[in-house]
Amino acid sequence: MSFKSGMHLNIKGVPKCNPIRFTIDVGHTEEEIGLHFDFRFKYLGEERTIVLNSLEGGIWKEEQREKHFPFEAGQEFEMTISFTSDKFSIKLHDGKMIHFPNRLHDDHYKYLSLVGDVMVHSIIAK
Repeated sequence: MSFKSGMHLNIKGVPKCNPIRFTIDVGHTEEEIGLHFDFRFKYLGEERTIVLNSLEGGIWKEEQREKHFPFEAGQEFEMTISFTSDKFSIKLHDGKMIHFPNRLHDDHYKYLSLVGDVMVHSIIAK
């Protein structure tokens, strides 16, 4: 996948029944992740929290937590991720915008990973 600055990555899916968490990673490799977007329904003592982070050289950086959590098991969501060399912007299905710094300062990513308790219906990069 090629995801360049100025493009939009549109993701549609449904959290599975009794979800624990699901994660979206955008970066270069498993060791170089510009955006780690972790949706925690009930994980490690946290409930209904979004955790954002980046991974550089296999080392996690400082986490950013969002308590705004519009996701429900079995209900479809749609989100759009875009970025510049300075920041990622994520528009959630309820209209909320979340911003996270592009700590790698790159303008092109080729790695995308979606794992966890989610059924993905579509991923469109445009």
